[in-house]
Amino acid sequence: MSQKTNPQVVIVGAGPAGMLLAYQLVTNGVPVRVLERHPDFEREFRGELLQPSALAPLEKLGILPLLVERKLALPNVERRLFVGRTRRVMVPGGKERGSLVSQAGLLQLLHELCGRHPHYQLDFGTTALQTIREDGRVVALKTRREGIEGRVEGDLFVDCSGRNSGLRRDVGLQVQTTQVPADVVWLRFDLSDTPEALPESVDVHMFGKGVVVVFVPTTRSRLQVAYSAPGDLGGLRKDLPELRRRLLPTVPEKLRPHIEAKLDERTESQFLRVVVDRVERWHAPGILFLGDAAHTMSPSGGLGLNLAIRDSLVAANHLLDAIHAGQPLDERVFQKIEDERRPETDMIQGMQTRVHRMVMAPMFVEHIMFTLLGLVLRLMKKADQSSQGVTQVEMRYGVPVSQLP
Repeated sequence: MSQKTNPQVVIVGAGPAGMLLAYQLVTNGVPVRVLERHPDFEREFRGELLQPSALAPLEKLGILPLLVERKLALPNVERRLFVGRTRRVMVPGGKERGSLVSQAGLLQLLHELCGRHPHYQLDFGTTALQTIREDGRVVALKTRREGIEGRVEGDLFVDCSGRNSGLRRDVGLQVQTTQVPADVVWLRFDLSDTPEALPESVDVHMFGKGVVVVFVPTTRSRLQVAYSAPGDLGGLRKDLPELRRRLLPTVPEKLRPHIEAKLDERTESQFLRVVVDRVERWHAPGILFLGDAAHTMSPSGGLGLNLAIRDSLVAANHLLDAIHAGQPLDERVFQKIEDERRPETDMIQGMQTRVHRMVMAPMFVEHIMFTLLGLVLRLMKKADQSSQGVTQVEMRYGVPVSQLP
């Protein structure tokens, strides 16, 4: 493929990976079209805890200060780990403080900033159905919008559409899946009438034999609660009396009366089937996969959001290197991106599956295992890996907001 001066890049999925990649490309003069199947950014439950490795580039770009100014980010939030309701143990990644960022707010801001450039386009309500290939290379996507099928052409396609991406199956990539023993019911409570009840940290409580409950304060005085346990959690989500019976005893005393009063048929909820998987390679001719589309993460540790952002930074570096050098955006460039990112994602997925096995133990065994794990990681000087990442990621083409038109 001969390289154009300004190749048309089509990004599938307006999540954090897709929108941050779009921002880096658009602000460096590359035409970008983003396809998003949802009608807006306000949709299903999302991870919101950004750890230092993902916060640093947003701070450097000037995006994080804007989010704080708009009250869409809660800075200096610690993640804490407990066995039972009160026995605190060391977080495997060591003590860390991050920021809780509204994903919808972050995506909307990136969209606004990209929109200052005429070579940017975002199509909401547009589903990428399958790839269209010529001589084995993806040259277009078959799409559907408002029931009407269409065709979107481009020079490069980047799939950031998340787990269960249909495009990775369409181009024939093999997927390796690791089964985990428990799924998740997510609940969201509006505590705007009692904001003082919101916890000031992200707290993970383990109760043995696979029962894990996570309490996550969010912007707009919302509280997300994730309940994970073996069994039919899809059915539990619909059985309110049983859900109350199982969940309420796990809630810290200060928070319990508020959850008990608000847990009813009107409570926002979502069932999440937990999957840890990875594609055999992150690319096929003409298309690159990033974030959960390449390596679906478990919610364990809240790392998926942070890895997706780091994927987009590395992808932008190599894609813009090739564009500036007049080189084709081919599989050699894609492989550089995968080679740089794969060691970290493989290591963290391995850690996640080990943690899932550990929480299946009785509670007293959990206490011993997580205490020893924290000590071992400290001794091995790896305490910061889960927050800082395994690989050093730089942002070579970041254009600060202050320099935008």
